[in-house]
Amino acid sequence: MYDRSKTVGASDAVMIKSGEWAQLYDRKTSADAASSSEPNDRLEGEIGHALEPLNRLVFTRTSGIDVLHDDLDEDKPFTLNGYDWCTYLPDGLCKNNDHSHIPFEAKAVNMMWNPVNLLNKYMPQLQHAMRVMQAPYCYFSVIYLNTRYEYTQVHYDPPYDDALFEKEQLFYFMLERGIRPPEYQGKRAGWTA
Repeated sequence: MYDRSKTVGASDAVMIKSGEWAQLYDRKTSADAASSSEPNDRLEGEIGHALEPLNRLVFTRTSGIDVLHDDLDEDKPFTLNGYDWCTYLPDGLCKNNDHSHIPFEAKAVNMMWNPVNLLNKYMPQLQHAMRVMQAPYCYFSVIYLNTRYEYTQVHYDPPYDDALFEKEQLFYFMLERGIRPPEYQGKRAGWTA
């Protein structure tokens, strides 16, 4: 089984970007972190995971683009060349014109989410996915429960991702050495010990 406690994955990138380092560190170092197959145990995450097959189906029907999933091994994530701690376990993959793989990320959220805010929240996850896969873009597929469906093509943003990757490297350095990061109290308050 894939041990998420020793790596930095795409869903971790969201917490790293938002400053939730201490919470992520605690999650990764808890006694049950190595055996957990889900990045989180919240209801939202469980619903999203359960709806991934439906999300792939709706995306294919809407876009005409097939999503590969059956061949993916959930115990073997993709890793960034030269950085075995930087991993990505896709919700699916699409074929690019040159036969390379394009990441497919599926979400199921409540209808109150603003699409721009939702994209901003998950941008770290999408950029992380594209970095690991060395993809020029990815597909972000969203089911707004009981209301609508949307997907968008998101392009790789090297400056954004470079800044994110620096933070991921620092977080991994601390994780590997057993250094619990300080809490982040928001933009005005900053980091506290």
